[in-house]
Amino acid sequence: MFNGQKTPPLKVNQLFDSRRFNRFTAITGETDADFVNRYLSKFIQAEVVLGASPAKHVNSASEVITKVALTDALLAVANKKPAKLFEALSSGNQANVLNGLFKFEYAPAQAIYSRFYLLSNEESGDCRVILGSIDLTAESFAKDRNQYSEVLVFDNDQRLFNNLLDHFKHDIKPVLRPYFSDNLLKAAQQQLDEIKKDQSAEGTSVVILDNDTTDQVAAQDMTDIISHDLQQQIDSAIIPHDTTIAMRNVTTDRSLVKEEIERDTKQHDTIYNLQKLSVSPRAAKPKIKDRQKIYQQVKEALVSGMTPQQRTAEKKYTTFLYDRPMERNLVNNNSGLYVPNDAGTHPIPFGKLATISQIRDSLKSIGDVMQGYQRYVVDYSDNYGKRFYEAIMYSFTAPFLWEIRTKASLNPEDGNDIPNFLILGATAGSGKSTLLRIINQLTWNTDRSLIDFGTIYPTDIAQKKSKTVEAIEHYMKTGSSYPVLLDEIEPYFFQQDQYSRHLVVDTMNELVNNPRAIAPLIGTTNYDSGFTMLRETARRTYYLQIDKVIDEKLKGEANRYIYNVRQTLNNTLFKDFALRMASLLEDDETPWRSFDPKTGRLDFLAQTRQLFREYYKMAGMEVPEYFADTICDDFKESSRNSWAKLYLTQEDDFKYREGDDSLLFDISKLNPANGFTADSIEKYRNALPIELCVNGINGKRGKFVEIKAKDFFNWIGERNPYAGETPAAPEVSQDRQQPAEKPKKKGFWARLFG
Repeated sequence: MFNGQKTPPLKVNQLFDSRRFNRFTAITGETDADFVNRYLSKFIQAEVVLGASPAKHVNSASEVITKVALTDALLAVANKKPAKLFEALSSGNQANVLNGLFKFEYAPAQAIYSRFYLLSNEESGDCRVILGSIDLTAESFAKDRNQYSEVLVFDNDQRLFNNLLDHFKHDIKPVLRPYFSDNLLKAAQQQLDEIKKDQSAEGTSVVILDNDTTDQVAAQDMTDIISHDLQQQIDSAIIPHDTTIAMRNVTTDRSLVKEEIERDTKQHDTIYNLQKLSVSPRAAKPKIKDRQKIYQQVKEALVSGMTPQQRTAEKKYTTFLYDRPMERNLVNNNSGLYVPNDAGTHPIPFGKLATISQIRDSLKSIGDVMQGYQRYVVDYSDNYGKRFYEAIMYSFTAPFLWEIRTKASLNPEDGNDIPNFLILGATAGSGKSTLLRIINQLTWNTDRSLIDFGTIYPTDIAQKKSKTVEAIEHYMKTGSSYPVLLDEIEPYFFQQDQYSRHLVVDTMNELVNNPRAIAPLIGTTNYDSGFTMLRETARRTYYLQIDKVIDEKLKGEANRYIYNVRQTLNNTLFKDFALRMASLLEDDETPWRSFDPKTGRLDFLAQTRQLFREYYKMAGMEVPEYFADTICDDFKESSRNSWAKLYLTQEDDFKYREGDDSLLFDISKLNPANGFTADSIEKYRNALPIELCVNGINGKRGKFVEIKAKDFFNWIGERNPYAGETPAAPEVSQDRQQPAEKPKKKGFWARLFG
């Protein structure tokens, strides 16, 4: 379209008219040497900016810098794209570049998606603006391509031209760097100088660099991008100072992205194959097969990537509760939660206000559950009972956690303070599976939604561990926000990096960067089987330790009691809770960032606690003593307890270094030969807070662990024999701070250059 009017098709040389215009400024997605040589050579001056292509898997501002701009810049140089483009330019255009008449630029730390072209002639005053979805490549203008592109041309629209030129000079120009680096141009000029000295090369003026030279240029340029270009933009506040943190963390969710790429590749192969099979294979003039055959092929294609065992495992999760905040309508008592109707044909709203009598009955039923633990658990205390009530409140809040995370997080990483995983570390005979069934009844009015971790796949199936974790990930990502209830999670899941890191760490990273409804996981595991968690897994998990057993002498009576109580349980209170929580989420005044004054930790269940307190008030009942007022921190307390016992029983193995005021401990002694379990080394290593170690994470590695003596004795609550002081008693579990997070792996550039 030309000046708002449809015109006959213009040729490329008419569009980029170098006879009428002599100066050219462009922001394009890509270009090639053939296009430059054919259509831009006759301009007196040309400035071409190579922008970014739309990228997948990018969710935050820091990722645009690290995973788009910087990654693309480094990849382009590593693949020698600037050198290849320069070599393919005509000798005249190479000279134009060397003389500064032609400039090619890019932004190593900014994603530029602009596309516009400015042509001008200062002598005549003519100007042209070209807007559209085109690049400076022959493919963009090819007639035989099945594609649509828009090209809008505005001639002598001085206002539009000046606005875009000002935008280019003031907004875009400051973030640009030369695409043809000084290293490349220096190498090119050196070759031209050598050519001038060589009489046998008379008449030659084109630059063609050898591989050794371009290798050297690539190494220098990649170094300069990071050490100079990026640093300069940080120093100039063009990009944030915390970009370096994003660079260090750039690989944290890489395994998740790689799996998505692999799935995408498999899906493409399936679709390609489906297209191929949809056409008669041997006919001279192939025809599309009839509808019934294609339908059968489509059905087969949809399941071709799954084994019968995988299809069976997929069907184990059947509980669906969909959170749709945009559909929330409190006037009509619509919480925004939906469930399938009984026939499974369409969704229906979930949630219903309860009467005072129903609220009272529900609270009494929960009270009866807690009374069962009070009666039959050995050494029960109200402080211990808080863990059961915390699990219930977490389960009520679970469908809304992803929304709460968006409202409580000032920075993306704050989302880790609202964990999508609740793990009940329980000893055998503590009633952990019963608690999981009770949670299911209180929220879903059934006890049949539990999934047994060990039976997701048959015992004899190959790669059972990895396939089990894949299945759990699938359950969590079906779009439902009802928690996945997983019983008897085996210890290897938490101890081995490839499983817990993949599911817990990568899923939480995905949630904080791209908030959406990924079902929380509520699971039980055996505490007394050498249980431990990797610290970065613990950082993103709410861990409650249920380590007291039901009295063996009263087990029969306890079973009868809890059976009778469970007959009274239903999800009436949860339906009411759904509407009240939805109301809080719709209220902009709801304070989601509530911190415990002692620990400084975010209490992501604060509003749930308040709602339950209001329930007790409405019902005319006292808030029970086992009602928790803040988050528990049982993993930190369990870790402290383990090291305290280790010190008290192995005191002679802790060697004091007076110069550093530190303790050296040979962690390799925690082996089966000395009475420890096979995984004790990693268990204790994971349990030791990084902040207690000399040189941070380095103090935890290797054969010898080096610990700050003063801080260590304060932590375990024992007298420091090397200071003559008695430390203050340690806080109970819920008042302890969260362990520090492990530093993330190095980024791409560090792996490339060591």
